[in-house]
Amino acid sequence: MHPERTGRKRPPSVRHEGQHALSPAMSHDDFARFDFVMTSYFHVAQDIYPGNKSAYETRVAPAFARAHGRPPETRAEVRQAMYADPYWQMWSSLKRGNQEMSYAARSLVLDHEYDALAARAARSGKGRATLKLDPALKVPRYITAIDIHCMPGGYDADDGETLYAGAMYDTASLYLATGGEFGKWNDAGGWSMVNWLASKFADVKPKRILDLGCTVGHSTLPLAQHFTKAEVHAIDACAPGLRYGKARADSLGVPVHFAQMNAEKLDCPDDHFDVVTSAMFLHEIPQKAMRRIAGEIHRVLKPGGVMIHAEQPQYHGQPAAEQFLREWDTRFNNEPYRCAFRDMDLVKLATDAGFPAFGVACEMGPGCGLGKHGIEIKGPGLWLFYSARKAA
Repeated sequence: MHPERTGRKRPPSVRHEGQHALSPAMSHDDFARFDFVMTSYFHVAQDIYPGNKSAYETRVAPAFARAHGRPPETRAEVRQAMYADPYWQMWSSLKRGNQEMSYAARSLVLDHEYDALAARAARSGKGRATLKLDPALKVPRYITAIDIHCMPGGYDADDGETLYAGAMYDTASLYLATGGEFGKWNDAGGWSMVNWLASKFADVKPKRILDLGCTVGHSTLPLAQHFTKAEVHAIDACAPGLRYGKARADSLGVPVHFAQMNAEKLDCPDDHFDVVTSAMFLHEIPQKAMRRIAGEIHRVLKPGGVMIHAEQPQYHGQPAAEQFLREWDTRFNNEPYRCAFRDMDLVKLATDAGFPAFGVACEMGPGCGLGKHGIEIKGPGLWLFYSARKAA
């Protein structure tokens, strides 16, 4: 899930990313820019990032111990000491620079391709996917107040018809940042959830699935591709991603029902879904909202139904220095709730919502993709699977 953990030394070209009807036409120079950014991501992650641990162990921690008579004990103490270290400052600046270069490269492509992309999306309306928007919905302030992931304009920039934010999110985004580790369709989160459901909840044969915080549907489509007899519904608060996601699903021939909703107040009946999922969603939500979302998940699940979330590993049991290095996105990539999620008691979150404690699990599991013969295991321990089962 994290480039610094992959052990890969040479990322693939962005040319290998999956192409669909909404993929922008890219020139040689466009691909060259993206490949440079991807190589830079990996150089910073694999060659420069490890030096932070060396700087901490050989320079920062000993200096702290001399000053305080003990080593740093908390993430905050490590942060206070490391922020002054020039090596960490260099790595952090380069990492942020990579993120900004990524958006600059995507903007150059979309500036000359957006009109053609929007025209193709308009022609895709006869596909198998559906879309229901709610112009009256007030997008939560925790989405509108910041440009999450530093994405220019954020996820909700909308004039009533644009799908620009969805295009910005999809174009060489996860593929670039992960060096293709999420697969050519950037759908490893979805296939990993499919695999986890199949291995841990084999008795569940879902007729209705709800995917929360779907953005453009990267992780949603595998649910519909695998559970072909199920209705798959996907919600998000932001219309641009949903418009794009619907057109993308149409172009790939995958039937998904997209709808604009706030997950804190689902416009869905009680006891309606067999499975509720999300991928990389909960860590973007403040805790008050997350508690309301957990209650809504419990309400809309059928008795015996399952919720499953593919998420970031938590901090519990990790050394303070490791916690500090993994909080970078919270402080410098506009993900303000990520650390709070990693500190949360997720079992309590579920039981407070009504799930029985014996059915709650937080386990590390493998990343997966779609291979030639079905679900393909890619590696151990890449996702935190947070799951719970409603009492029958």
